[in-house]
Amino acid sequence: MIIGCLVALSGLAGLASFRGIAEAANKPVAMDAVMKTIHDYGSGHKGALSSTAATKPSEVDDVYSARIGKLVAQEDFAQLEKIGQQDRAEKGRLLGAVWKIHAFYQGAATPVTGKNLNSADYGLQISKMKKWVAAYPDSTTARLALAYGYLTFGSFARGAEYADKVSDSQWGDYKSSTAQAKAVLLEASGLKEKDPAWYYGMLQVAHNEGWDKAHFRELFDQAIAFEPNYYHYYRAYANYISPQWYGEPGELMEFAEEVSDKLPEPNSSMTYFQIMSSFACYCEESMKELPKIDYPKYRQGYKNVTRIYGASNLNANRLGFVAVIFKDQEAAHDAFTDIKQMDSEIWYTQQIFDGASAWASALPQ
Repeated sequence: MIIGCLVALSGLAGLASFRGIAEAANKPVAMDAVMKTIHDYGSGHKGALSSTAATKPSEVDDVYSARIGKLVAQEDFAQLEKIGQQDRAEKGRLLGAVWKIHAFYQGAATPVTGKNLNSADYGLQISKMKKWVAAYPDSTTARLALAYGYLTFGSFARGAEYADKVSDSQWGDYKSSTAQAKAVLLEASGLKEKDPAWYYGMLQVAHNEGWDKAHFRELFDQAIAFEPNYYHYYRAYANYISPQWYGEPGELMEFAEEVSDKLPEPNSSMTYFQIMSSFACYCEESMKELPKIDYPKYRQGYKNVTRIYGASNLNANRLGFVAVIFKDQEAAHDAFTDIKQMDSEIWYTQQIFDGASAWASALPQ
C-alpha cells in the first residue's frame, strides 16, 4: 500500500515537473517559423499513392497498441526502437487499414494499468518515455512517443464535455500539454529519420491550439504530400472542420467529396469511407448530416477497405449503422455478419443495436 502511494505521488510530481518545463521552455513560436518547419520536414520527400497490401492484415489495432503499451511499461526501449523502425519502413497496416505506426504511438502514449486511468498514470507513462528519449537521444520514435504522450494526457485532462463544462484547471492541463507536445515535435523535426506520424501529431497540436483554417489546411496539404495513403490525416482534418469544432454545416461533406474525387479507385471510395465513417454515431449532429452522404461511394469504400485490409469490428459497426440509416438491408446484413461486438460510441444503447441487428438478420433469402 505504501509503495503504491509513493508510486502515485512520484507520478504526480513528475507530471507537475513536466508542466513546469512546458511553461519555462515553450515560449511562443512565431507562426511563420512553425510553418517553415512544417514545409522543411517533407522537403525532398514525396510519398507515392498505393492501393494494395503485401498481405491482408490479421492483427487488431487495439491488441497491437496494447502490446506496445506493455513494452513501454517494461521499459523495453530496444524492442520499441526495432518495432518503430520496422513499422515505418514497411508501412505496415492492421485489420481495417489502420497504420501500424499510428497504432504504435497510440499504444505508447496510453498507460496500461487494467483500471480507470488518472493523472498519476499519465505522469508515470510520460516519465518512462522521457527515459526512452534519454536512452536514445537521436531517436525519432522516442521523441514522437513522448509528444503523443503529452497530447494523450491533454485530451484526458480536458475530457469530452462541451467547452463551457471544462474547468480552468482542465484547460490549463490541456494547453500546457499541447505546448509541450508542440515543443517536442518541433525539436524532433531536426532528426534524420522522418515519420508520417510527425504530421499527425502537428495536426493534433494545430487542432488543440485552434489554428485558423488557412494554416490548418496548409499543414494538411503538406502532410498528404508526404504520405498520401496515411488516411489518419484526412480524419484529423475532418474532425477539425466538423460543426462541433471549427467547421460549418456541410463543410465536412464538401471536403470528403473534394479530396476523394482527386484520387483514383479504389483509393477514392476508401478515402471517402475513412473520412465519413468516423462520424457514424447515434448523435444529434451526425444524424443530421449522415443522410446527406454519397452512400454508394461510402458502401463501395467499405468493400474496398475490407477486400484489401480485412474486416475490422469498428468498420463493420460503422457500415452497419449507416446502412440502417439508408435502409440498405443487404449491406446491413453483411456488416452485422462481420460485427463481433457492439461499439457503444456508435450505437449508444444495446437496444438500438439489437433492433438494427434483428432487422438486418431478417433479410429475405
